[in-house]
This record gives sequence, structure tokens and C-alpha cells, in this order.
Amino acid sequence: MRTRLPLVVSSFLLAFLALAPLAGAQMHGTEEFAFYPDDAGFDPAIPTLEEVVGHAWGERITSPEEAQSYIRHLAAASPKVTVHEYARSWEGRPLVYVVVASEANQGRIDEVRANNIALTDPRTTDAAAAEAVIADNPVITWLAYGVHGNEISSTDAALLTMYHLAAATTDELTDTVLANSIVVIDPMQNPDGRNRFVSHYRQSKGRHADSTLASVELNEPWPGGRGNHYLFDLNRDWFALTQPETRGKVAAFMHWRPQIYVDLHEMGGDATYYFPPQAVPYNPNIAPQILDWTETIGENNARWFDRMGFSYFNREVFDAFYPGYGSSWPTYQGAMGLTYEQASSRGLLRDRSDETVLVYRDTVQHHYIASLSTAEVAANNREGILRDFYQYGLTGIEEGRTDEIREIILPPGQDPARLDRLVALVMKQGVEVARASEAFGNVVSDYQGGAATDREFPAGTYRISMAQPNKAFVKGLLGPDVPMDEEFLKEQRRRYLRREGDQIYDITGWSLPLLFDLEAYTASEPSTAADVLTRDMLTAAPDASATVHGGEATVAYLVPWGTQAAVEGLATLHGHGIRVHTAGAAFTIGGREYPAGSLIIKVAGNPDDLHATLEMIAEHHGIDFHATNTSWVEDGISFGSNRVRYLKKPKIAIAWDRPTGSTSAGATRYLIEQAYRYPVTIIRSQQLARTDLADFDVLVLPDAFSFGGGGGYGGVIGEQAVAGLKSWIRGGGTLITLGAGTRWLTEENVDLLSTTRKVKEIAEDAEATETVDGVSTGLPAGVVPEEEQPSGLPGPILRAQLDPEHWLAFGYGDHINLIAQSRNIYDPITIDKGLNVATYLPLDELLVTGVAWQDELEVIAGTPYLMYQRLGAGHVVAFAEDPNFRAYFDGLNGLFMNALFFGPGY
Repeated sequence: MRTRLPLVVSSFLLAFLALAPLAGAQMHGTEEFAFYPDDAGFDPAIPTLEEVVGHAWGERITSPEEAQSYIRHLAAASPKVTVHEYARSWEGRPLVYVVVASEANQGRIDEVRANNIALTDPRTTDAAAAEAVIADNPVITWLAYGVHGNEISSTDAALLTMYHLAAATTDELTDTVLANSIVVIDPMQNPDGRNRFVSHYRQSKGRHADSTLASVELNEPWPGGRGNHYLFDLNRDWFALTQPETRGKVAAFMHWRPQIYVDLHEMGGDATYYFPPQAVPYNPNIAPQILDWTETIGENNARWFDRMGFSYFNREVFDAFYPGYGSSWPTYQGAMGLTYEQASSRGLLRDRSDETVLVYRDTVQHHYIASLSTAEVAANNREGILRDFYQYGLTGIEEGRTDEIREIILPPGQDPARLDRLVALVMKQGVEVARASEAFGNVVSDYQGGAATDREFPAGTYRISMAQPNKAFVKGLLGPDVPMDEEFLKEQRRRYLRREGDQIYDITGWSLPLLFDLEAYTASEPSTAADVLTRDMLTAAPDASATVHGGEATVAYLVPWGTQAAVEGLATLHGHGIRVHTAGAAFTIGGREYPAGSLIIKVAGNPDDLHATLEMIAEHHGIDFHATNTSWVEDGISFGSNRVRYLKKPKIAIAWDRPTGSTSAGATRYLIEQAYRYPVTIIRSQQLARTDLADFDVLVLPDAFSFGGGGGYGGVIGEQAVAGLKSWIRGGGTLITLGAGTRWLTEENVDLLSTTRKVKEIAEDAEATETVDGVSTGLPAGVVPEEEQPSGLPGPILRAQLDPEHWLAFGYGDHINLIAQSRNIYDPITIDKGLNVATYLPLDELLVTGVAWQDELEVIAGTPYLMYQRLGAGHVVAFAEDPNFRAYFDGLNGLFMNALFFGPGY
């Protein structure tokens, strides 16, 4: 880093320094290479970045197109480099990984990969065979860069790292790395986000780089480059696999199964450099040997950073508890998962609070040195790392045979297709699943903490044994709960009482059966003999099949409501211009019961090719239709009842840009547009006041607290716009608000929701007397307020009661799982004003899994999660939290989709 010069000269001189190549930086052979301290003897036949795209390493921020061009040229010039495309982004950009290996290993690369995969399963690779592989096979190091598109140094460091390994001829480190390892480099995990950032920077930068924090070039406009096209944080999508970038990356990872996976990021510009060991708490499902190797890598990084004079830190932040990061998910595959974080310049120069200037070129160098250091550790410890990798699978099987949970049981339940999606999801991540070919019984416990009971399960029930190589994944992501370290929790309690904020980095509840809102059980003993489990083991993910039952109808086709397939079916029917009705109450016809919300597609009034269209929809979308040649019902409402509503094809708009949170707005758009394949219009929030909402049936206001968000809707929707919004709702519009959008409805000058935010009442001096291990953790008596805003929750999964008679809850039973994070807690709406469609359960039933303080649960218990209020002919639908959070709470999709599609019909 450079000490800042006097202000009168710093801007121009520093700009010159940032743009001038470092001495010898692009030179080949034995001349000095400024980014690396030793003489590496770079081969002049291997092109540098400057020779391909026109700028030196770290001189400019390389665009996605320039990076891809360089990679192609490098692979063409070096027999050590091969390029493999693993996905395409939403915007059509290629995502690739580069395999760098010695020519000898490139010549046997398929054999190397097959041998490596053999180490993952000790049931098919015995100890002797494993030792033969360990004696001969290279270790695999995977270096991944730029999952957040505006963390810019990562990709340039990736290009420099692959050049070094391909071009160095007299470097001992490179010789060792290529002799003992294969290095897989994913240079750009988020090309769409990087393109958004680079476009902004190049458009904003003037003749000289400006280090001033207030300068336009250092301040991205909404939504910033962090997210992908749909503004997802791809570093939270690992186990959800909602985005093509993640799906391709995980498939590539599973194809190779590396021993080391490093995710290289950036953080705030006033920081230095972070590498593990991680902060506490550790997830208890992480194998101890993985943590030991992580420490070894950290020590080697420290030696390099000390030699180069780079500052760094570790253990203070970035924990390993949440399993959905790039640094944690690989640990559930037996790999070392590590995060490296470089202070971000967010441009070529950035002023720092210590009166120095952070230079982009330096940030690239730091990531580059850390990358080489990591590859060095892998190569120098090849046999030990491979042996522990093999041991991981062996230990998983052994522990699974004695674990307190021996088996997870998932019966078909109300929505078998949703269960199939979960099974397919985890099978893509290496989990072994059996589907029972016959009924069986076992003593089981449910995921809500009920007592163990003897239950029978039908054929078709899924069974997941804990005794498998990926036992850690099964228990860590499919089990009901992951406990957090007690000492860590005591410290968080102390911080909570002192209003210091907790050190919990992400959500604490993520059990996949709960996210999918599925019936799930654990058993302390296997349900059947091992040979039955083996016989029933799936070799391929389940594939939903559907059809039109009953042939061509003369009266109507029916779709039972209550499944995600039914929602997708409604969206698809609208897309084909088919008229659809919905039943406002249950009915029975032909001996089959249809719940409230079920779809009625009448033959009369629809196109002549209706049957053929429905057959096509059933085949391609997995939606079952049931033909009926009579409208005579045996029970419930009739087709001609005024409780059967015509569902118009709604025109949907989403507020976009500030103050919306980018991840909330993006996930909402993604769910409608991609997951359910329905068109949606995005409108900048600032334009809402000038937009004729009569063109729309539904308006969604996303949450406003997220990366790229900030502020409130009051800043862009003024008094006149509020009046227009109320008029639109009275005329039949449906307004849906999420999270902070709902809070805006309660403001005095808006008055669209008849409730107020709750405050937390504190008993006099109660906190001052609280102790942990006999030590007072509270504040002195007399300084604690009598009431204050709740502090929020660290993402536990809670349980809510539903009003099944309201159309917003159609398709659900009495309860639902949901996630809570914010301070948006409201008093219940009184019956004369509206309805509380979903209400948090009482305190003793509220918490399902995760971490939450009793004080906060007492405030939220019995309060509404989903509120409904009628205004004229229209509706206000208000979610206290964002039901579309990260688009992986599949069990909540139905509530949101009911609001979108049923609102205009009611």
C-alpha cells in the first residue's frame, strides 16, 4: 500500500501510478516480474494479458469479454491449459473452468478424475485400492473467483494465477504444484454482475482515476454488480441451486470432487486481507481434519504475506456455521472450504481511513499470492490430504451407523411432486436416497419436536440413511436442527443484553424438509434390513410424470389445488389463453375430493383444441388434469355457484430500483418469471407516481433491506401517489407488500394497513440481574428502557397458524413454516378492519429450528405474519417478512402465488 501524498498532488500522481505498468510486470524470461518475488522464468511463448487485451495486470479492471478472450489465447498457447464451459448465465455469457496441469497429467486427465472419484466411496474402493490411488494421483485444488460481480480483483487475480502456472519455467513452486496437483480455476463465477460493474466503472471514470470516496466511479448505482441477472447473491445459492451459474458450478464440482475449494472475495475497503482459520462458531458437522488442514493453509498464507509485507487477519469474522457458502458447502463433500477476502478498491484507487490509498493492482497481487500459496500447500501435502479425503467417506459411514439419527423418512404427503424436487435437489449434491417399494413401519420423531411414535409409511416413501459417505451433508442440511456452540451463544447473549449486536453471520435455520414445508421424520434405527435399502436405492433422480386423466372431457377439467404443480399449471393455462375458474370452497365429484382453490377449466368458452393443449401442458410441466363429463357434485359447492370465481389473466408489476432491496426484488421477479414462467413488468419505484396503474391488476412492493437497498418507500411515493394508489386498489387492484414494504403501509400518511408495529416491553431492571455462569451480563440498573424496538432474529425457522378459509391460504393445512429476521412485528388486525391470515404460534410452539432469544420470541408470538385488508373492490396483502427470501423457501410459494393469481379474481 502507498501512503497518501498531500491532497494538492495526490489525485493526478496516484492516477498516473495506477495506470503505469509496474517495472518488468509484463516482461518474460529471467527479468523481474513485479507481482512475484522470485525469478519464475516466464515463457515468452505464453501470452500475457497485455499482449491479448491491451492492458497490463491490474492496470485496468478486466471485462468479462476480455477475460474470456485471454483464457482462449492462453489455452491455445499452452498444452498445460484446457478450458471447459460448465454453464451459461441468464444473459448468455459463458461460465468456464480452466484445468491447469502438467502435460503428463493432462494426457491422463480422465484417469486422474476417475481415480479421484473412487476415493469418495470406501464401499467400492477398499483400503488397498485407495492407497494405490493415493500413491499415484495428484491432489485437486479448485480456486474460484468473483462470485460477487463487483468484487473485482478476483477475476484479474485468476487470470494472473493461471498465466503463472502455465508460463513459469524456473519456479520451484510451480514445478511442485504441477508435479503433485491439478489446479482448477473458475475465473468468473458471476459474469453478468461483473459486466454490470465494469460497464458502470468505465462509463463513470474520467481521464484519471479518482480515489475520492464520494466520486461516482466508486459508487455503483442500484442494484450494483454484486448479484447476477436476477440479483441473487450466488454465494447463498449453493444448496438451493436456483440459478444456472450455481447449478453448473455444483455439477462441475461433483464431476471432479476437489480436495480444496477456495472462494476468493472482496470486503470493505478499510480492511486488509482475510484468510482462515474461520471465526467461531463452527458447524459441528464439519470433519475435524478439514479444520486442521484449513489451519495449515492459513499458516502458509501467513508466511507468504509476511514475506511480501502484506497485512492480514483471521478468526474474527466469516464463520463456518451456515452450510450454504462457497467456503462451507464444499466441506460437506469432504473438501476444505475456504474464503479469502481482499479489501476492495471498487475502482483503480480508493482512499482509506488511515490516510493511505488502496491501489487496484495491489488487490490483484494479494489474491494471486494467496492462490499460489494454497496450491503450494496442496502439492506439498498431497498424500496426507488424499488420505484424509478418503477417510471422510469412511468416517461418514461409520458415524452414520451409530448416530442418534439413523434415517430420515419423507412420506409422499400432500405434494409428492414438491418432495420429488427436494429429492432431485439433494441427489445432485451426492446424497443417496431410497424409495420404498413396499410399506414399512418404524418408531419416528417429527421435525416439530414431538414425542417418538410408531408410524406406518406407504410405498413410495423416501428413506435417507445416515450411513453414507455424505453423512455430514445429510445431517447438516436434511436433519431437523444444527446446534450452535454453547460458549459462543453465551457471548452472543451478553452482547444482546448490552445492545452490541450479535456475531452470527447468516441465518440459523435451513433444514431442507422444513424449507420445502414437507412432512419429515427421523428414526433412531433403520426401518428395514440393509439389503432392502440397497434394493430400493435410486439410481436417477425422480422425474415427475403427469397426464390428463379420464380422456377428453365434455364438461370440464379439474386441477386439485395445494401443490406447486397446480400453481405452475395456472400460470401456464393463462399463458395459453385458457379461461380458468377457481372453487372458493371444497367439493366432491366422481368420488374425488377437491379442496378450496381447485381449478375448473370448463370446456364451454375455451378453444376447440383444449384437450390437446392440456395434454401438452401435462406432459411438459408435470401437471395432472382430471376430466369430468358431469358438473353434478356429490358434496360441496357446484360449478355454477357464486363462490366459483373466474380468474382473469393478471397483469403484474414489481417495484424496482431504490428503495427496494435488490435481492428481494430480484428473487420476486425470478420466482414469477422463471420458476412459474409468468410475465411480469418491472417499474422503477420513482416512476410509480407517474404510472397509470389501471394497466395492472397486481403491484408488488418488495422488501427494502438488502444489498443494494436502503431508505423507504415514503421517499419515492409521495402524498399524491398514495392517493392514486388507494384509488387503484378501490377499483380492484391488488397491492402486495413484503417486509419493509409492509412497514410503509402502516405509516401515518399512508394508512393502508390498520395495525401498528409492536415494541418490546422490558420488566424493570430484569436484564440488569441476568447472569451467565455467575457473571453479570446485563447493564447497570436504571439504564435499560421500559420499551424499545425488537432487535430482530438471526433467521430461525418459526411456525405459524393459517386461516384455511381465506383464499390466501388455499392449498395449505393449518400450519406453515417460515423464516423470521426483521424487526417488523405488528399488532394483530382487528376483525372489523381485516384478517390475520397467518399468525405466529404461541411461544411454546413457535421455534422449530435455529437460534432465537426468548425475549424476542415473546414479542413475536401470536402476531401476524400475513395480513389482509379489503379496500373497495381491491385488496392489500401484507407479509411481515419476505416470503421469497433467496427463492428457496419453497413451502411459502403458494401463499405468494395465491395473492398474485387469486387476488384479481376475488
